[in-house]
Amino acid sequence: MKTLAIALLALLAATSAGCGAAREAQQAAANAPTANIAGTWSGSAGTGGVFTPITMTLAQTGTDVSGNINVGGRPDLSGPIRGTVQGELVNLSLVTVKLGQMMVKQQNTMIGEVVGGLPVTLRRAQ
Repeated sequence: MKTLAIALLALLAATSAGCGAAREAQQAAANAPTANIAGTWSGSAGTGGVFTPITMTLAQTGTDVSGNINVGGRPDLSGPIRGTVQGELVNLSLVTVKLGQMMVKQQNTMIGEVVGGLPVTLRRAQ
């Protein structure tokens, strides 16, 4: 019983350390200078060899974002979007659905997870 308790405490400590590092990375991204995400972005969402094309056109005023998204074959996830930018973190929503949080990398790449936990990678058109 004592060995089990020690093992559980060690697992909890390791998990907490991992979560702490993830929180620190997210906090650093939020505190970065506000990213400029205006423009046309395209890429895909998916996993396991099944990917759905995505195109977004975004306008930005300060930290407020608006635009349009087209998710291939998903009219329920396509249409006008609104959101905010805080540092490198981008939160986007349709009128009825929160799409998820993305992170701007190297100014012209956006990565993250959207509805259902699908990984997304988008690149801004030059």
